[in-house]
Amino acid sequence: MSELEKYIREHQQEFETFEPDPCHFDRFRSRLNEQPVMLKPAGNRSVMLKAAALILILISVSVFVFEFATNEIRERFASGPTDTELPLEITEAVQYYDNQATAQLGALNKLAANNAEALSLTESAMKEIRSLDLATADLKQTWSGNPGNEHILDAIVRNQQMKGIILNNIIHQLNQSNK
Repeated sequence: MSELEKYIREHQQEFETFEPDPCHFDRFRSRLNEQPVMLKPAGNRSVMLKAAALILILISVSVFVFEFATNEIRERFASGPTDTELPLEITEAVQYYDNQATAQLGALNKLAANNAEALSLTESAMKEIRSLDLATADLKQTWSGNPGNEHILDAIVRNQQMKGIILNNIIHQLNQSNK
C-alpha cells in the first residue's frame, strides 16, 4: 500500500465531513461568468449541407450534358458517310481541284483582259468547265444510286483533273501567243 492510500484511510473522516466553503460556490460562479461565451453557429451545418447539395447537383448536370454532347459526336462519327454522300477523300479531292481551277481562272482572266483571241479562248474554256461540272453532277447522282462503285468515284476525280488540264493548256497557249 502506498503512502497516499495510507494517508487517505487514516484521515477518511476529514475528507467526508467537510463541505466546501459557502463562498466557494460564489467564486466558482463568478469565474464562470468571467469566461467568454462561445456560441455555436446555429445555421453553419445547414449552410454547408446546402452548398454540398448544390455542388453535387452542378456536377451531376455537367456530367449529363458532357455525356449527351460526346454521345452525339460519337454517333456522328460512328455512322460514317451516308449512302448519298461521297467519301471524304473524294470530297477533299473535288475541293482541291476546284480551288486549283479557280486560281487558274483568275490567271486566265488576267491574261485575257486585253486580247480578243484570249477572250474567245476563255469563253470556250468556261463552256468546257460547265460541261465537266454537269458531268460531275451526273456522276454524283449515279453514284448515289450505286454507292461503292469505285469506277464512278474515279470518273468524278478525273473530271475534276480535266478542269485543271484544260485551263493549263489555255494559259500555256496565251503565254505562247503573248511572247
